[in-house]
Amino acid sequence: MGKYDQTKHLKKTKARTLHKCNTCNGKIDAGEYYYVETQKDKFLHSLHAKRFCFKCYEKHGDRLLIIEREKEQRELDKSKSLANYL
Repeated sequence: MGKYDQTKHLKKTKARTLHKCNTCNGKIDAGEYYYVETQKDKFLHSLHAKRFCFKCYEKHGDRLLIIEREKEQRELDKSKSLANYL
């Protein structure tokens, strides 16, 4: 476990600016509620926090973090396999 691999959870937040949902790429307008990934390391995490719209949260719940982790792993696997052929 690395320095920045800490337990994450989702927190309900009201948007102050326009955001984009990490799952469906839908827009989250200012004033709407959405869910943001939180973590102990506030500075580094705030740069890369994942945001999810209310509809995606209702559909998937806390499983959203697992879905995103699996998506990132697939992308990493693709890039590794491409590197083998270059």
